[in-house]
Amino acid sequence: MTTHSTTGSTAGATSVTATDLSAHVTRPDELSAAPAAPRHKSVPPRVLLLCDSLAVSGGVERFVCQLANDLARRGFEVAVGSVDTPAAAVRYPLEPFVKVLAGTSPRRAARSKDEPEPSANRIVQAWRLFAAQWRCGRALARLMRASPADVIVLNGLVTACSALLFAPGQAQRVVCCDHNHFDARSKLWQRLRARLYPKVAAVVSLSKADLPRFAALNPNSRVIYNASSLHADEPNLPATPLVLAVGRHAAQKGFDLLLLAWRRVLDQLPQTQRRQVRLRIVGDGPLEAQLHELADTLGLNRSIEWVAPTPNIEAHYREAAVFVLSSRYEGMPLVLLEAQALGVPCVAFDCPTGPREIISGNTGIVVPAEDVNALAQALQALLARPELRIRMGKAAIVRSQKHFSPERHVNGWATLIREVALARRKGAMPTQVSTSAPASRQP
Repeated sequence: MTTHSTTGSTAGATSVTATDLSAHVTRPDELSAAPAAPRHKSVPPRVLLLCDSLAVSGGVERFVCQLANDLARRGFEVAVGSVDTPAAAVRYPLEPFVKVLAGTSPRRAARSKDEPEPSANRIVQAWRLFAAQWRCGRALARLMRASPADVIVLNGLVTACSALLFAPGQAQRVVCCDHNHFDARSKLWQRLRARLYPKVAAVVSLSKADLPRFAALNPNSRVIYNASSLHADEPNLPATPLVLAVGRHAAQKGFDLLLLAWRRVLDQLPQTQRRQVRLRIVGDGPLEAQLHELADTLGLNRSIEWVAPTPNIEAHYREAAVFVLSSRYEGMPLVLLEAQALGVPCVAFDCPTGPREIISGNTGIVVPAEDVNALAQALQALLARPELRIRMGKAAIVRSQKHFSPERHVNGWATLIREVALARRKGAMPTQVSTSAPASRQP
């Protein structure tokens, strides 16, 4: 998933480590063997949402913070946790009554990050990645064992498997959500998922396309679509031919493919129109320098605006005539949901899961995955036809409000969390494969 960042937005949120949480118990092994019993059914469950880090700008991090806020506003007792992110470093806004937990103290985290530069040797690099994930799993497992939460939501396949390997006794109160399509990770992580996910309380798929595969691992699997927190009743319909992309500068997001397509868009435009069109890319990440170099090589720098992550992402959507998603793979991309909610017609690769379930024929254009020529042609078609953009923008808002509303999203998660907590009270595990999302390909 991909989205924007905010800083300095967790004022009032409290920051706690796993050591602080376990200070009031006799032995940590007691917590591991017997997690706190869920409270009476009239009391909302206590929820812990975990991911690797809350200090970076990404879709998973945005999801965790937004869901925490939504559940807290409904009266749930909510905490968010990561390996080592203190409250002051969380990149997305949190309500003051959402606790921020860290599995590793800042001093220990600083020592663990004091590593040599990345190695060109693939074996060495793989070992370092494994060691980093090992530390991550241990830190999150400490949080799980020390937490009194009735339900723990593990976000991301690698995060979930790492934590469950170190805290297998917590599985019956765990809900897993991969936040990506089923085959996105390596065979190693897929094998670990096949071993670990049958033991957890529930699994959430972000798309109906992947639901059967998750249900084969765990019968209590369901679809809960992501939702945009942005909203509009009418599209803004800017006259400026600006194309917008938002996301991390990482291989998954395919911005290298977008730059190649943008070169072809410019080559097909008359000279006068070529001076007017702009491509704006909002985000940052590990491939930033390489992408700037590629843009320079392709002679694109005069037509591209590079913008750092910003808390005011809505303003960028409202200035855009077209939104483009060039990802190689996704789960249920928040950026598409945000663009659609604000009435921006979208062009997207038909990457595994996401675009086909979000975009319909009258709200945008989906082209074959990684087909640079098709992406360029679709962008040209929308830039050349303002009347088509108007029709698609209006239809996009209607579709967003009908199928991807925030209320539907929060209701789905709140219902699942209550079901898991109630099943634990009764000593049973829910077994119904269900969905809170509309039909698979065209909801």
